[in-house]
Amino acid sequence: MNLNSEPGPIDIFSVSQSLSSVSNKIVAIVLAICVFLSAMMLTLTNGLEFLALLQKVASKYDLYCPEITIIDGKATIREKQPYLVELPQDLNLTVVIDTRDNPKPNPLSYIKENTTGLALLRNSLIVKNRDETSNIKLENFPDLTVNSQTLTDEFANYRFTILLFIAIASIVYFGISKITQTLISAMAISLVTRQLSIPFSFKRGFKLATFVIVPATIVDMALKFFNVLPGSQFYIYLGCYAGTMFWLVKDLITDLNQQTGHREN
Repeated sequence: MNLNSEPGPIDIFSVSQSLSSVSNKIVAIVLAICVFLSAMMLTLTNGLEFLALLQKVASKYDLYCPEITIIDGKATIREKQPYLVELPQDLNLTVVIDTRDNPKPNPLSYIKENTTGLALLRNSLIVKNRDETSNIKLENFPDLTVNSQTLTDEFANYRFTILLFIAIASIVYFGISKITQTLISAMAISLVTRQLSIPFSFKRGFKLATFVIVPATIVDMALKFFNVLPGSQFYIYLGCYAGTMFWLVKDLITDLNQQTGHREN
């Protein structure tokens, strides 16, 4: 037995090396969790706020609009016509209702150019968005009565459906955005390592870039949950993301340079 023999070299991976060496399954799970958490937080904050706004609009419908009845594709109201709906000026929205057979003047004349407006006629709903105008036939509508009570009842029936739609849309949005962020970060890591002549594949760069999202996502969730600095949350997210990216890439370069130097010696 040779008591004077020296132990062989031991490869000790840095944090960046360890993260870039995980399995594809773990990368997919981490990315999916980040997407899911961000989507659920958006749904439980902005989504619920949107539902509350719809509830408020439905409950106050009678304060601004007359009761509208649509039967056999024809709309009627009991108020004097044309009826101009009074809305807050900051909405920049004009709504006119004229369900007479031959309305004069033309209801669209109340909607100014380059503005947004709605005109409910006897057989159609005209939607004007600046220079674009859409004509929706009422014959496709079921028989209904529109007032605060019916709107509130319908909203209660479709509340879960609306929230589910918001959740699905949020998952799609964050799925696309976070995968795009990861791809861009992976390309940046690949460019840096290539510029420094450091062997590091794009696949490992993508794995490392996936973990860059984790701290930023957690911080963003905490800020939204406690409603801290609502006007600066996006910039804090970017700062946390950039800081994590810088730290991991620096750790990676330092470790790979040390390994290269050790091999040369």
